[in-house]
Amino acid sequence: MEVIFLSERNLEVLDYAYATNDFEIILDALVPQKSSFKVNKTSLKAKIGDYLVVKDNNYFYIGIINSIDEDSKGCMKVQTKDFLSKFDVTVPVTSFYGNISSFLIGLIEAQFKTNSDNSQNLSYLQTEIEYSKTGRLTYDDDKTENIIDLVEEFSKTYGLRLAYELIITNGRITNIKVKVVSVIKGVVLRSDLGTISNLSISDTNESSVNKVIYVPKKENTSHKRTYNYFLYSDGTIGTSATSDKRIVPVNFKYKTYSDKDYDSLETKATSELVDSSLEHSISFEFAYGVNKIQSLKDLTLGAYVEFITPKKTYETLVTKITYKGTFKTAQLVLGEYRVTLTDKLKLLNRKEK
Repeated sequence: MEVIFLSERNLEVLDYAYATNDFEIILDALVPQKSSFKVNKTSLKAKIGDYLVVKDNNYFYIGIINSIDEDSKGCMKVQTKDFLSKFDVTVPVTSFYGNISSFLIGLIEAQFKTNSDNSQNLSYLQTEIEYSKTGRLTYDDDKTENIIDLVEEFSKTYGLRLAYELIITNGRITNIKVKVVSVIKGVVLRSDLGTISNLSISDTNESSVNKVIYVPKKENTSHKRTYNYFLYSDGTIGTSATSDKRIVPVNFKYKTYSDKDYDSLETKATSELVDSSLEHSISFEFAYGVNKIQSLKDLTLGAYVEFITPKKTYETLVTKITYKGTFKTAQLVLGEYRVTLTDKLKLLNRKEK
């Protein structure tokens, strides 16, 4: 597999190499993870912070180099994090109403395109909005948020996510484009599908919350009603108590809201209900190479999946994909619960920041 090394400053091609099949690419929607490659070089012109690009017939990846080491066999071992981890930074946010995609792109551009510190800007960074969703965001004064954490939240509440691509002009790599795109929905998987193997399910919440009740705070002056929101069987959120998509038995929780929270109640309810429904870990190996079902090509990071097992149907999403030595098969994790101690600690440390 050929890999290209690019300068982080201007995308100049610094080096070429061939990576062995002893590679591992880890894409994680919850915690940026390190991928690793062994390349047939005894030295590299690239350095930490520069980019490694995978261009394969079946796959495309840009990684930010974290480390470069020589192994015992004389090859170079390169570790990277996915390009989107560039936005794993905490930035100031203010309350907003309008196009949520514009809000997200605005945060990225303020830090990496129009920043007063020109050394922080990436001259080659392009942005694009392919998918728009209107919403209201309410933040306290002097609030800060991590951009990657916002992407995870918005994927669940507004159905949008970030993607990237290389722009090649006249045969030369000139730009990296970051796009807001729609989260893929409608993928249905059965646990007995022939392309699934080594299935493991850890369900920490057999009774996910499917109703959240918002009660007004006593101090409210404008909004004094109680509002109910429901998670329906198709994964959508609504307010109709008589819908035929209601989930039974009802598992509910109460939350209080202030006057300033009122306009964003639906967003808050969506986050509460979706988060509860994702308290599981479903891992399996998936054979992309023998998959003949066109819709399953949409089985990518952040995709919403209806996963059907003999005991339970999960409305869930793909939160981790690992390619190891091939792009024909991958290990997938659905849900936001993590089984391994390493991943648990990483997730805990991130939530405590």
